[in-house]
Amino acid sequence: MSRAIVAKHYARLASRWPTDVLRPETQFHKVLKSRIDNAPKPDPEVQGFLEKVLGSNQQPRSAELKEVNALYSLLENRYTKASPFSSEMMRPKSDPDYYTKLEKELEATPSRSWFGKVFNRVRGLVRLQ
Repeated sequence: MSRAIVAKHYARLASRWPTDVLRPETQFHKVLKSRIDNAPKPDPEVQGFLEKVLGSNQQPRSAELKEVNALYSLLENRYTKASPFSSEMMRPKSDPDYYTKLEKELEATPSRSWFGKVFNRVRGLVRLQ
């Protein structure tokens, strides 16, 4: 796999990867963009050997291709589609609304003010029930 193709794949992944609203200071886009600049350079000796072994029209399935394929599978949710969660798993008997409340909390967290964050922390420490 040539360096230009690897760099194009990383650029495409970086443009399509969703942003993390909970941790805006650490984005996976930055990692992918650094991989574009530092895409691995093929070793001419290894390439010559592989051409002799595999033929000039065959390309080996390299580590970079495996990494790119794994990133695409995460981006497209292949594993979630292959084995989805059952409704029973998402509603545990001990607390059926747990995941619903968690989802609401995760959606509200990025837009919460500093005072709201402190208030929620104190409210979590003091429970009056």
